[in-house]
Amino acid sequence: MERSIFGFFTAVLCGICVLTALQAQKKRRYGLAVLFWLNAFTNLVNSIHAFYMTLF
Repeated sequence: MERSIFGFFTAVLCGICVLTALQAQKKRRYGLAVLFWLNAFTNLVNSIHAFYMTLF
């Protein structure tokens, strides 16, 4: 149960990071957009790990 809640929370954070990265790219703040893309990817990996309890 705790892992699925953590997975859901990180999936929500991944969505927020994707939306924020898209807005940063529109405003031509590419450094900030890269940081948000990396954070979104990390959150995606963490949510997969939390749901399936394995990385690959």
